[in-house]
Amino acid sequence: MSRYASIAGIVTSLAVQPGDQAVYSPCALTLTVQDYYGNANTVILEPTAYVLNQAPIRQGDVIIVFYDTAAPAPLIYPSQRRAVAVVKPAYAQSAYLDTFDQNLISSDGLLKLELSNLTETRTQNGQIYDGTLDGRLLLALFGAATRSIPAQAVAESITVFCA
Repeated sequence: MSRYASIAGIVTSLAVQPGDQAVYSPCALTLTVQDYYGNANTVILEPTAYVLNQAPIRQGDVIIVFYDTAAPAPLIYPSQRRAVAVVKPAYAQSAYLDTFDQNLISSDGLLKLELSNLTETRTQNGQIYDGTLDGRLLLALFGAATRSIPAQAVAESITVFCA
């Protein structure tokens, strides 16, 4: 099972992170994301969260939010998660955050990445990454995928989380 899960949907509202003086952070945002099933999800977007290409998040944007399933979360409705990574995908583009083995199969065994000579591999700060990918946390963007298990997809870009 993957340690990371995702919420995909439309940003219906965003505001500065509310809370008391001990929790309030003017640098954090609270997003409400309505998923494709109509469920409302509250996402806390802190300055430490990775936002692909530093794309500004606005109301009405379609986004994919990845969160750590092992992180503590309050048992409230709507669910509240702290974002690890956020992607504003292009049309017909998907994203996946997970660790991958030497064959580029995700830890949950659901996705196998294929690389092409057009695949961009960079670190979080945008530098070209030339090392091995196995065992690293990767954010992969891809288009069409097969319906097999694991699904196979050609990665358009990969962001390597080195820390």
